[in-house]
Parts: sequence; structure tokens; C-alpha cells
Amino acid sequence: MEVNEAKGLLANGDDEEPVFLPPDVLPKLTVDDLPKNIAVEVGVLKDGVMHLDWSGRLRKGKRILGEADYTWTRKYWYGPIGLEQYFDLVRRAVEVRQKTHGDVSSINYDDDGAYIHLSFSVATSETNLGRAYDTARKICEELEETAEQTSVTIGKKIAAIAARLSRWGTASLDALVQAVDKAQTTDDKGRSLEELCSRLFETVPGFTVGGRVRTATEEIDISIVNDSNDPRLRRESALLLAECKNWTGKCGKDEVVIFREKIENRN
Repeated sequence: MEVNEAKGLLANGDDEEPVFLPPDVLPKLTVDDLPKNIAVEVGVLKDGVMHLDWSGRLRKGKRILGEADYTWTRKYWYGPIGLEQYFDLVRRAVEVRQKTHGDVSSINYDDDGAYIHLSFSVATSETNLGRAYDTARKICEELEETAEQTSVTIGKKIAAIAARLSRWGTASLDALVQAVDKAQTTDDKGRSLEELCSRLFETVPGFTVGGRVRTATEEIDISIVNDSNDPRLRRESALLLAECKNWTGKCGKDEVVIFREKIENRN
């Protein structure tokens, strides 16, 4: 998006709907380009769908204000710790930062049983939208750090217990490859490949493999807690999902599309 197009969208925006801008145009805009009462959401357009880069908005204040907005439903939460416990840790971190730094305020926390909503404001000292966006995101990442680390630790413990109970890890990789080749029933084919893939994922430093992710209508074969220090893998989420297909032919397009939809359903 060109900067003049972005300025036009901001100038013609209204206070009912946020203006959607890609992150690469933000450094070219300043607080003077941001009208009062106009909110900016940041992300990119893919296949006609807006994909947010950050769960929040930018608004005009004395400088530029970030409004973090997290709304999650228990139905699509698959973290190693419960949604309530995760956001309680984030909320506590926000409250502590409010007292120690004074750059967060307007904390709102609501749990209606199905959804949990957490929002708060992040004050920046920036007049450039790009720098303000980076500042707001960095503060939010710091506030989520304890909850993420707790989730990873619990996930590793659950994965270790599950592995012991299912006796995974007792066979060599060569034996697992042979088991995949010799499997006869559909269940044996699926589970033998699942164990082989799980063991291979566990060879990646920082990866901890858990059990299957199940819902009322579907299941995904492998969940992976990602605590890798590799910069390429750190860019990915804390929870990775994998699906195994022990087929003699190539996996078709339909299966890939369905798997992508499963992942997108889990945010």
C-alpha cells in the first residue's frame, strides 16, 4: 500500500470501524496523519481475508496509544494450561507493570464462561506509527512472557507423562520405520507413523511432543510445544500442530486445505 492511499483511508475513516493498514506503511505515517477517534488495526490481506498482526489497535492520544485487545473462547483454546489460568497470569503481569512502569492502564478483564476478554491501553512516547506499533507489541510480548513460559513448562511435563504411559520412546527409529512399513490395519498405519513422526520432531532442540488434539468433530495427530532458540522457529507459535497420513500415494489438495482450515480455526 502506498502512503498516500493510507493517508486517504485515515482521512475518510469513521469512528465505527477501524482502518486496516499493513505494517510496512506505518513507518511512513505520523500522529498528524491519524485523525482523532480513528482506530488503526494492523495486518495483511490474504485471499480476501484480513489477517491481524497484533490483537489491538492504535489511536491518537498525546502521542500514539496502543489498545491491546485479547478475546479468546474456551472452545478453541488448546494450550497446555487452561485459558483462565493463562489470562490470569497475563492480567497479573499487566497490573504489576501498571504499578512499576505506569505505561499501561484501563485494564478490563471479563470471563463469561465461554469467552475471556482482556484489554488494556499502552502509552507510547512515539509520534511515528511504525515506532509506536513496535513499542506496543514489545510491551505486550513482555507481558505474555511469563504465561508463555508457564504454558511451555506444563506442556513438557504433560508430554513426558503421556510418553511414559503410552510407552513411546522405547523402540529405535529403525524399528519404528519397519513398523510403519509392516502395518496392516488403518489404525496401525496411522499410529505407527504418528509415533515415528513424533520421535523425529523430538530430535529438534526445543521441541516437546504431546498427544493428539481432539475436539467433538475432529482430531489432529500431533501437538508440539515450541521452545526452540532457533530464530526461524521462534517466529512460529508456542504450539505447533501436525497431521500424519500413512498413504502410498501423494497427499491431495483437499487434505491440505482441510488441515489448513483446522489450524486457522485454532487462531
